[in-house]
Amino acid sequence: MSSKPPIEELLDSLPEGWDDPSSRRSPGMLGVAVVNWRTLPDSEAPQVWTDLGAWVSWFIHRYNLPARKIPPCWFKHGALVEELSALHTAWLVSYDSLDAGFGPIGWHERLAVAIPRLATWYNGECHNGHTELPNSAEAVAPGWRDWITQSHAT
Repeated sequence: MSSKPPIEELLDSLPEGWDDPSSRRSPGMLGVAVVNWRTLPDSEAPQVWTDLGAWVSWFIHRYNLPARKIPPCWFKHGALVEELSALHTAWLVSYDSLDAGFGPIGWHERLAVAIPRLATWYNGECHNGHTELPNSAEAVAPGWRDWITQSHAT
């Protein structure tokens, strides 16, 4: 009988580097690397964009989604990229070969929740080609630097 707590035994049994966010997990191992677009290194970007683009193309055709939901310029809309990337990750996990069989229905449950959100991320602004939308807020709002000097707890 081991003197280690069960959680430590579990952690010891995992392969080296299992928690490295920059590593890609091998096929057949439940789970996928999640894309953090904010910290994605430029060196990895071409492959990540290629993988996501191929999946989005398949997704649009498979689910017959109109351009008013996902426009051809989806990759230029940050919120759409984040939503589609999250859906792609959920789809990969849901259809992993080690899934117990509930993944596909879980994927469709997540999809049902995500479809209305797509409309909030894209409101059909690019009918005749991509249109850059004006930024609705400055990067640092007026008064921010003064505001953060106090906790405002009272």
